[in-house]
Amino acid sequence: MALTEKKVLDAKNRLELQDLRNEEIHMACFKEASFNNIDMRGTTFAHSNFVNSKWEHIYFSDVTINMIQMGGTIFENIVRPKAEKSQLLEEPGTGGWVNVEPVMFKNSDLSTSIFDSCNLTNVELKNCNIDGLSIDGILIKDLLDKYKNRN
Repeated sequence: MALTEKKVLDAKNRLELQDLRNEEIHMACFKEASFNNIDMRGTTFAHSNFVNSKWEHIYFSDVTINMIQMGGTIFENIVRPKAEKSQLLEEPGTGGWVNVEPVMFKNSDLSTSIFDSCNLTNVELKNCNIDGLSIDGILIKDLLDKYKNRN
C-alpha cells in the first residue's frame, strides 16, 4: 500500500520512489516493516520505539541522540573514517561524504558496559566516575592512586 501517490525518480539508480519529502508522518505503526534504500537526511525521530529492530550498513554521522534507553543494545563493527575516503561509498544518501570528527558521549551512564576488542587510541575521559573501571582486570582507580602518591 502506498503512503502517497506522489512519485520521484531516484537519480542514481533510476528507481521510482514514493515522494515523502517534507511530509510529517504522525501516529504511524511500522511494526515489522522493512525499510530499504531510504534517504532520511535531516529527519527527526521523537518518542520512537525501536525495540528488537535491526540496523545494518547505516551512515551515522553528525547525529544527536538524546534521552535514549539502550539496555541490551549491542554495537558491533563500528567504523570511524580515518581519511578522506568513505567506507560506505555505495550506500544511498552518502554522496561520498565523510565525517572524521570525534564521537562524543556526554552525561551518559555506561556503567556495567563491556568494551571488547575495541580500539581506544587517544580516548579521553573527563570528569568521569571510574569506580570499578578496569582494563584487563586491573582497577584504573588503584593505578591512578599509586601514580598520585608516587609524585
